[in-house]
Amino acid sequence: MDLSLSDFVLFVVFGSCAAVLLCAVISRTLHARTESRSLAHRVVCRLCLHAFEDFTDLKVIHCPLCSALNEKGRSRRLG
Repeated sequence: MDLSLSDFVLFVVFGSCAAVLLCAVISRTLHARTESRSLAHRVVCRLCLHAFEDFTDLKVIHCPLCSALNEKGRSRRLG
């Protein structure tokens, strides 16, 4: 198969566009995964609304500012 210069340039342009699109999709997927992991450890105090991160496996934790007890995860009242 003979490849002319115009065909080669066309393949390079479409190939680079496909590569940019693929990199964008991979980047967005990795960013969304990182964001969801960060949100899984974030807790907002129900009393003082202080947001903090907790990496323990405890279901009930104390707020570092006001020492109120907070449940980890979605609140049953909001869902």
